[in-house]
Amino acid sequence: MEIFVIRHTEVNNPDNICYGNYDIPLMKNFDIKSKNIFKNLPHEFDQIFSSPSKRCTDLLNSQNKNFITKRELRELEFGDWEGKKWDEINQKDLNFWMEDYVNRSPKNGERMIDLFNRSIEFTYSTYKLNFKKILFVTHSGVIRSLLSEAKKINLDEIFNVSVEYDEIFRFKVNYSDKPCLIFLDKKEVFENKQNI
Repeated sequence: MEIFVIRHTEVNNPDNICYGNYDIPLMKNFDIKSKNIFKNLPHEFDQIFSSPSKRCTDLLNSQNKNFITKRELRELEFGDWEGKKWDEINQKDLNFWMEDYVNRSPKNGERMIDLFNRSIEFTYSTYKLNFKKILFVTHSGVIRSLLSEAKKINLDEIFNVSVEYDEIFRFKVNYSDKPCLIFLDKKEVFENKQNI
């Protein structure tokens, strides 16, 4: 089974707000970018799964796509930090979390290991649906989790991996004794992003 994965397009965040599950709008040109992303994807999918975040569903709705929302594809939950400016978050709390973001959570938030487990478990569960080609519309945290699993990158090193807007990631799930996620490739949709 082939899995195409895209991150939502760029968000409008001039105030540098912490947004995991906080609904923040996309940039005004998101419908043009979305159209170009879909021009670079296969025309048909057996199923499209999306994070329930508005920045993902708006992208799909702008292209009149049918999809199913899955909470497993949502971004890391930042708890009490959601919607706050990064420079307003208590520096001591932020540093404590950043020392071990895999196993520690932002106050009342989620640990990276929990995001990893839910996204990987969901990804493997899709194999049982007997689809050949599916699409995930999601966030950088989920994409990094998929890359961690497929490329055997430790989660504590996963933020060294670049996950940009306007990229298409392609994976494959093989199944013998147990499911195995394989990274196939990554494609940039826009070579010159300044003109978009």
